Amino acid sequence: MELKKIVGFVLLGLAVITFFLYLSLPFLLSGSSKVILFTASVYILNKVFFYSSLYILGKQFVSKVSKYLPNWIEKPLLKFLKVQPITENK
Repeated sequence: MELKKIVGFVLLGLAVITFFLYLSLPFLLSGSSKVILFTASVYILNKVFFYSSLYILGKQFVSKVSKYLPNWIEKPLLKFLKVQPITENK
């Protein structure tokens, strides 16, 4: 596996862990005065991990599947993701 894919899966795993923390923190810290602060912090971390993993893994997915997309979708998508189109050598 290449390094980017490993980093993407690690970030996705961290996103899953922080999602469950986000759901359980209000119950675990019910007596604390900083429930909202901790819950909001975990929520922001969850979004950072999730969207960064989605960006990394999505980039790899789109670069492999883009040759099956129509040209009018493929070019803006590759330009937005800053991915070079794959050319086949014959």
